[in-house]
Amino acid sequence: MHRRTPAAGIAGALLALALFVLSGCGDAITMTDVSDLEDEETLREFIEDHGFFDETEIYGADSMTSEPDTREEIDPLTFWREVTERHVVRDVYIDHEEGTAEVAIYKEIWGTLNIVDENMVEYEKPMHHEGVRYATFQLNDDVALADGNGNGGTHRHRRGRWTLTSISGLVANSVETLTMSIDWIHVQSATVDITITDPSLLMAVPDEIMHFELGEEVTVTVSGPPEDAILFLHTRRHRSPFQYVGGEFVGSWTVAHEGVHGAGVQALAHDSIHDSEYPDDSLIWGMPYEVGEEPE
Repeated sequence: MHRRTPAAGIAGALLALALFVLSGCGDAITMTDVSDLEDEETLREFIEDHGFFDETEIYGADSMTSEPDTREEIDPLTFWREVTERHVVRDVYIDHEEGTAEVAIYKEIWGTLNIVDENMVEYEKPMHHEGVRYATFQLNDDVALADGNGNGGTHRHRRGRWTLTSISGLVANSVETLTMSIDWIHVQSATVDITITDPSLLMAVPDEIMHFELGEEVTVTVSGPPEDAILFLHTRRHRSPFQYVGGEFVGSWTVAHEGVHGAGVQALAHDSIHDSEYPDDSLIWGMPYEVGEEPE
């Protein structure tokens, strides 16, 4: 793994001539030069479409069922999140002499954490999260095409003249209240055995990206959150709770979809679900992974 691209370094290097706000979607992109418009737009579309940058599985609105617990004020039957607003800022610095681009992606999300107890009483708590991840790109002499999900075409990590060369994980958390912490995450399967201690570090693409085969069973172990924390594993179309075993949280999933994706571990404070007054208190670590071979 490589040292992450500091956000302050990117911001200091930017010669901002304009800030383009994309109407209706809350996205923004900082431009470096008018002549860079086409390259900036290509990189923006790459980040929007590529599965490594997708956090929607983590913030999906599907219900998540909890085991009843009588220790607190709320005995939750189910709970879920609803996103009402999403704002994305992509700081892009292009070095034409080196043929490289450095990108910092800042995300801010608003919505609600919804809880329904065993008496069918619904509680609604404000949700406000912010997150960041980093990426670097290399400029190529030729042009490559890829499909909208980064899962096909000439190269799954290319768009136009740009190739994704490294990417960090996603670190996101509740803004107003945060007590959750993660020390490390261990991911193990037949082909992967890796311990993650800092998801904000850049990883070389594709060499340092977790690579699975279809049908693989993956075990994820998390250390750091308190015993009464509520942890969920989010992968492509899959969401499941962790179990607390021997001082650590253990979860698993079966790889079922080819292509490039993002997986996430969400640690949620016990009282965020079991106490009607305690606010949303959560931490998310997200990591990119890919499945299957590069299309011919």
